[in-house]
Amino acid sequence: MLTRLQSLFNPLRIKIPFLLDVVIVSDPDQIKQIEASGCVERLHAYDSRSLPWWVRLYFRATKFYDDSRELWFLPFESASDPSYPPRRSYLEKRVATGYTEEDVKSIADLLRSDASDQALAHEMVQVVNRRFFVQDIPLHITKAAKGTLQSVREAVFPWKYVRARACIRQVMDYCEQTLPQGVHLLDSGHNIGEVVQATAKGLRSLKDNLQDPVEEVFTAHPPTPQSTRIVTKPTRFDGLLLLPTSVGQTVVLYNIGKAATKTHDLHFTFGAGGPERLCVFKDFFLAFTHDLQRELSETKPGAPDLAS
Repeated sequence: MLTRLQSLFNPLRIKIPFLLDVVIVSDPDQIKQIEASGCVERLHAYDSRSLPWWVRLYFRATKFYDDSRELWFLPFESASDPSYPPRRSYLEKRVATGYTEEDVKSIADLLRSDASDQALAHEMVQVVNRRFFVQDIPLHITKAAKGTLQSVREAVFPWKYVRARACIRQVMDYCEQTLPQGVHLLDSGHNIGEVVQATAKGLRSLKDNLQDPVEEVFTAHPPTPQSTRIVTKPTRFDGLLLLPTSVGQTVVLYNIGKAATKTHDLHFTFGAGGPERLCVFKDFFLAFTHDLQRELSETKPGAPDLAS
């Protein structure tokens, strides 16, 4: 009886017949168990038109999906899709170009001067995305990128939803007009939005915790809260659920941010708890923030020595 009761709430399942079926998982071991079950896949393993209605409604106002061009961000693609390997390889090669000492110093100077979140995010966008666009991203585009939806809760407010739709269209139109031919529009466009929406908070957390290892800072303050999967086989996940899932309709939300905070495991900060398909920017991000932490910890030339 206790097991049956627990299966109603851990993980939490919200099921409304013919309307909604979502499993919300925060326990790190359960996330790993479900991910390894062979019963879930990335959302775009299914044709967009066959996905649950609320998935299509929500994601078309986010930085993850461009419904007008029928494009999904790379982590939402199945690894079995023929386009996945070359897209991943391209991103890895571009990320491997690294960053400069001037990039680190420019972000450190903004943090020291308590610059606005907008200024900080705009400059970090240049550090990350110059490798794709070979030019600076205009301020009006980074402002637009901030307006896309960041949680399902925001989608219930019509004014936020309409604005988010306009924002993703503006960003994607810019990408189409500016990117070199052959570069995936949404993979690059997403990176603008991700940096704008997640960077400022993460960098300020680093500044406020200079005494802590970078790895500890970014498991205590993970930039990505959730990861999404869709069910491909009817299952109860070895007893985690009371009732079996529905193929192509049950969506699993991993609360990887909470799992990272609980476990202090970077595999949850940059993935779903294992080494498979970790974020392409993982090593770049950790190296950059290590150098940034070191730069911020140093006394600036000409500053008074308070210990003397």
